[in-house]
Amino acid sequence: MVSRAGKAVLGAVGGAVAVAATAVAGVVVAMPDGVDGPGAVLAELQGHTDTTAYADADRAPVDLVPGWTRAVGHDVVVVRPGDASGDDGGSVRADMALDAGVGLPAACTPLDVPGMPWDGGGSWPDLGSERQLCEGWVTVRLGEHLYVWTDDALRG
Repeated sequence: MVSRAGKAVLGAVGGAVAVAATAVAGVVVAMPDGVDGPGAVLAELQGHTDTTAYADADRAPVDLVPGWTRAVGHDVVVVRPGDASGDDGGSVRADMALDAGVGLPAACTPLDVPGMPWDGGGSWPDLGSERQLCEGWVTVRLGEHLYVWTDDALRG
């Protein structure tokens, strides 16, 4: 049997745990679309990443998505280095759904060694080997989903 004092302590501890759990849930709910998993949440909270979601690619700032995707990309998630990451070298990565039947631009060229996208604390699926360089963006299409990344060196 638990004494009155013991019940009071247990009640206080339970209340503190409930408050902490609510605070954590509030932070997770406040994260932008595309911030999935503890690593991405921590990177966002520490200012190492800046993640923004857009319903359509044409709503994203011009330098955050390839120009050819503006009319055909939807459910866009853009990740850039945040203020705490230092010099970002123009790094940006984005993923989005494409309209059905949309192909890559004709000017895209195969890319043997594309390097890795700046990861920003999140995770991407295995991107396979179908990488293209399209208008200064490393581009991978998996079905109707597009993954792109670039930096100042690729754009130059």
